[in-house]
Amino acid sequence: MNFLSPTSLFLFGLALPIIALYILKLRRRRAPVSTLMFWEELFRERQTTSLFQRLKHLLSLLLQLLFLALLVFAIAQPQFAFITKSAQQLVVIIDQSASMNTIEKPDGLTRLESAKQHALRTVEGLRFMDEMTVISSHKRPTIHSPFTSHQKSLREAIEAIQQTDISTDLEPVIDLAYAIAETKPNPKITVFSDFQSISETLLAKLNNKAQQDKDPQKSDQETKLRLIRVGKARDNVGITQFRVRKSIVNAFDYETLLNVINASEEEKQFNVELYFKDDLFDVRPYTLAPGESKSEIFRNFAFEGGKLKAILDVNDALPTDNIAYATLPKRELIPVLLVTEGNPFLEKALAVDEKLKLNVVTPIKYESNVSSENRSPNVENNYQIVIFDRYSPETLGNGNYMFIYPPAASPSSESPNTELNWKIGEPLETPIITEWEQDHPILRHVHLENVLIGEAYQVTPPPTAQILARSFEDPVLFVNTVPNRKIVFAAINILESDLPLRIAFPVIIANMIQWFQQGTRIQEYHLQTGEILKQRIEPTAAISQSASEAKTDSPQNVSERVKITGPGDKTWEISIEHDEILFDQTQIAGFYELKLKETSPPEPAAPIAEANSLPEATASMEQNSGILWAVNLADEMESHIGPDPAVENLLAESVLPSSAALLRYPPWFYLVFLAVGLSAVEWFLYQRRRID
Repeated sequence: MNFLSPTSLFLFGLALPIIALYILKLRRRRAPVSTLMFWEELFRERQTTSLFQRLKHLLSLLLQLLFLALLVFAIAQPQFAFITKSAQQLVVIIDQSASMNTIEKPDGLTRLESAKQHALRTVEGLRFMDEMTVISSHKRPTIHSPFTSHQKSLREAIEAIQQTDISTDLEPVIDLAYAIAETKPNPKITVFSDFQSISETLLAKLNNKAQQDKDPQKSDQETKLRLIRVGKARDNVGITQFRVRKSIVNAFDYETLLNVINASEEEKQFNVELYFKDDLFDVRPYTLAPGESKSEIFRNFAFEGGKLKAILDVNDALPTDNIAYATLPKRELIPVLLVTEGNPFLEKALAVDEKLKLNVVTPIKYESNVSSENRSPNVENNYQIVIFDRYSPETLGNGNYMFIYPPAASPSSESPNTELNWKIGEPLETPIITEWEQDHPILRHVHLENVLIGEAYQVTPPPTAQILARSFEDPVLFVNTVPNRKIVFAAINILESDLPLRIAFPVIIANMIQWFQQGTRIQEYHLQTGEILKQRIEPTAAISQSASEAKTDSPQNVSERVKITGPGDKTWEISIEHDEILFDQTQIAGFYELKLKETSPPEPAAPIAEANSLPEATASMEQNSGILWAVNLADEMESHIGPDPAVENLLAESVLPSSAALLRYPPWFYLVFLAVGLSAVEWFLYQRRRID
């Protein structure tokens, strides 16, 4: 036996004054009386009971000394070896994945609420020497409380666990629990989950651990693992996919893919309701057999830019996967710049395409803007496609370019453009298209036989080029793709040809636009719950100007934060670092809207545009003003809410591990309790005159 406060044993010295008070004889006072007859009689009666009187006196002394001993031992806080060895370190894991939102009958509680109740009862059963840590998990574990025996802190940690819509992965949290348990002498791990999804690697670990626990030679040394299943419901229908993307067939339209699965054991009939901005616009009846799934694609949306929702009109155990979210982007025009002295055929072919935003400038106007100090030669930030008709620029940046019959570089040029790595030769005598690549996307559905060509020249393409059309042995159309740049080169003067009068000409132009767009990344604003939202914030002109002014003024005037509004109107403010934000609070399915903070600096007066400046194709402030993200569960495994039969033989009963233990409180508590009881007994005996 050891004591936490051994110096308190010196309090036993208080026994000396107690004993001294009991053995102290009171000095009698002399007093004259008229007769001793009555006193002699009283003295004889007292002699007959003197032994009993001494016993009463001694019993009172013993009770006082025992009372003192109990209090001193309580203050010294004794510790016994057998108690210390039996102390347990509990690691409690609570699954907070999406399937734990399943509502169980008949109590109407979710599985997460039931798991938290089990964990709270475990806290109530802790003994004074036991410690416990609380961990929640979906795909990633979160430690809510370190090892402690303070029950109030443990209860608060358990109550703080909130539901999420994230898929299940118990392997990381169990690995973390074992890593923590290795630092403790007598650890035990308890997992509260529905165990509806178990990976093969985790199942192998659990089976191996179960075999070790059955081995009597290792059972006292290894970490004990208890799996407690919560919930038994199986009836569920869920949406496993709901996404919007640009149409593959029509670049100006969108496609929405919806996938629904019946994870129940019986046939289900229900309706799928589609909403745009909370207005119902379509209803589809579904009938699914047990285990059957159905996919459907919706096209030809008459509206653009807003919130889409798909809702299953069905009453099942898991409401989380009965609703899915998607964002329908705004239809953005493709900015195209045509640099030409005048080509009505080319302008008409581009103007009839409703998905293009065409700007036409002359070569002189283009050169004056490129040579300006405030303009970059890269067109990727302003125009997605630039077409040079019978013109070749001095500089070329990153982007998508088409060259139509550009002039050859002058031999006397002081700074030839090394970026245009082709060589233009002599004119062709009898230009005619003899062969073309019909399988290439640009020439798909195009026939070029018998095309009359008045002017064309020889050209030597770069080694990386792909030749699409030839005039005998001479290439007249090729494409060259290098990092951050795509080039289409035509060695034909279309003004001296009947090609613009053929159906093939607008088809080639449309195919070329589509081919350029295939190389650009299509932004899809959708995530799965738990994923990190990454978004680049393009610096606006107002912010850039304010930032430069902030060097000499106050830097607090510059907006460097964005505001994100999520489900339930919950908001976050995120800092912009390196023109990018990272947001990881996507635990709940729904819409997340990103906006620049409203505390931006006041807009400066708009500068007067120069007469010869090129029109801007994009407005960065509009792009940053509001971005809508759709976050969904979209997990087929999570919709199967029934327990995995593979873990059936590994499950344990939900019982309190130490609720029946005698030493629920520390020894000093029982010593104080005995001291208080002894004091009550002494009072009772004194009142009955059993002790002095």
